[in-house]
Amino acid sequence: MAGQNVKDLIKKLVALQKFDTELYEYKRGLKDKPAELEGLKEKYEAKKQQFHELETSIKQAELARKKVEGDLKNKEDDIVKANAALMTLKTNKEYQIKLFEIENLKADKSILEDEILRSMETVEKLQQDVVKEKEFLAGEEKQYLAEKEKIDAAIRALEEKVDGLAGQRREAAEGIDKNMLAVYERVIDNRGGIALVPVAGMSCGGCFMNVPEQTVNRIKMYEDVVRCEMCARFIYLPEDL
Repeated sequence: MAGQNVKDLIKKLVALQKFDTELYEYKRGLKDKPAELEGLKEKYEAKKQQFHELETSIKQAELARKKVEGDLKNKEDDIVKANAALMTLKTNKEYQIKLFEIENLKADKSILEDEILRSMETVEKLQQDVVKEKEFLAGEEKQYLAEKEKIDAAIRALEEKVDGLAGQRREAAEGIDKNMLAVYERVIDNRGGIALVPVAGMSCGGCFMNVPEQTVNRIKMYEDVVRCEMCARFIYLPEDL
């Protein structure tokens, strides 16, 4: 491969690189968008989970209150039974003991009543929080769906661009030696979508490292396509094309 053939090849690679630069960015966008969408979904699902946990807290608080109400009912029954038992006692001592027992039952009853009141207040507060959180979650859902639609639309747009450029890219790749094209495509994958760069001011346009004069002379000879010794990208002199 020499002379005009190498120049023609480089010209084709320059044209191909223009398509591949765009395609690489679009494909990277297609790779990143699903992750962006998943992150958005995770945040929304976390907020939904917080709301469900709040609803669960209400159920637990209501169950706890019902249990205390059951305990209160039992205390009230015990007080009724103890009061009835007073009428059957024969000694003053037994009578005093039973009165003491009734007072303790009433004290326990009072504690349970206070606990029920606190439980009712807790449930009421949680219910108010649920109403607020439900409104907040509705807004979050609306925002999530709007953002999701934007990302979905962006993905569709990127897919259309990739599909459109893929055909043009195939045309641009026609006539390029298959082995050369395979090497070029490996460099594309390994070097962030840039496989071919110009030499500017004795520096590689890809890694910006110095290109030795003998390497520049090799490029000018056009005996073969030359690669940068540092980044392995294909390099060329734009002024010669």
